[in-house]
Amino acid sequence: MILRMWFISVILANLRGRPARSLLTLSGIAIAVAAVVSLLGVVRGFERSLLELYQGRGIDVMVQQAGRLQMTSSSLPESLGEQIAKVEGVAAVHPALIEVLSLLQDDMMGVVVQGWQPESTAVRQLKLAAGQAFTDPQARQVIVGQRLAAAMGVQPGASIDLIEGEKFEVVGVFESNNVFDSGSMFIPLQALQQLMLREDEVTMFAVVARERDPDVLRALAERIGASDSKLEAQVADEMAQKSTEIRVARSFAWLTSVIAVSIGSVGMLNTMMMAVFERTREIAMLRALGWRRRRVIAMVLGESTLLSILGAVIGIVLAFVLVRFLASLPASGRLVEGDIPFQIMAQGFVLALLLGLIGGVYPAWSASRLAPVEGLRHD
Repeated sequence: MILRMWFISVILANLRGRPARSLLTLSGIAIAVAAVVSLLGVVRGFERSLLELYQGRGIDVMVQQAGRLQMTSSSLPESLGEQIAKVEGVAAVHPALIEVLSLLQDDMMGVVVQGWQPESTAVRQLKLAAGQAFTDPQARQVIVGQRLAAAMGVQPGASIDLIEGEKFEVVGVFESNNVFDSGSMFIPLQALQQLMLREDEVTMFAVVARERDPDVLRALAERIGASDSKLEAQVADEMAQKSTEIRVARSFAWLTSVIAVSIGSVGMLNTMMMAVFERTREIAMLRALGWRRRRVIAMVLGESTLLSILGAVIGIVLAFVLVRFLASLPASGRLVEGDIPFQIMAQGFVLALLLGLIGGVYPAWSASRLAPVEGLRHD
């Protein structure tokens, strides 16, 4: 035990002996871990919110125009709803029109405007925090999510322009734990169709099934797709996971993570190589005193591992603070939940340990191969 404590003290002394270099390496690892954890955490929350959005509205199967990558580009005649309703296993069909409008200044994402019929499940399940729901299918009224209402500074009774000169009354504000819902607004389907010059057109049909067994839902989606070549039907859960937005976000997060990890690995490798070079005489003396190669390897890897652990802790804390900050902003708060799943934090910790191993293996091997006589001649 005493020998082990002495060995750890040697590692700590080596790191304290070069504080500037240790802090720079620590910062590089922390930034790499923070980038990976925050990006993957945001994407995972994005995916979970999208999935919960469909589940919370009681939607089992979603039907859109075949061949469309994004739902907002889909265009179907509203009359197809009657045909879908006749498919075996369908309990109800709710048409919807989804549009993205620019309602906030300097907002690059846009605001999702959802057109639903007043009697639809999506509208009836809204939990109103203030005001009331719309009942007239043609009324120029909107129900706004809490996050969006805060960003726009509106309450029931206010008037907003969805398009310049096209005023709508805010009749209600609804609360939702889902960032997508809370950052969007609901409007009567016919009113949105008239506003966007898309009379009798919808983006998609939300299908409520008679049975919710996964295999039954997949079979129902196949039957709906087979009923018309213009239709593409998918189980809501699977569609959320395969959406274009999720795939793009995942790709961006992993690409950025790979860059951050590469930079962190190079930084760790450079630090440990310089540390070994500067301590050539010291390592040679330890070898001459009887230190075996595996102990030298353990010392160098111990230094890199300790830096990685400290960097992981700092990086995870930074990621948590960053995500919470983004969730508090009016614009990004409509897409960022503010929480990071534990498994993402665990991945960040494992990543930091891998950085330590990747950056420390070669310097450790190089130090262990150092001959005592050659090292003692080093200036």
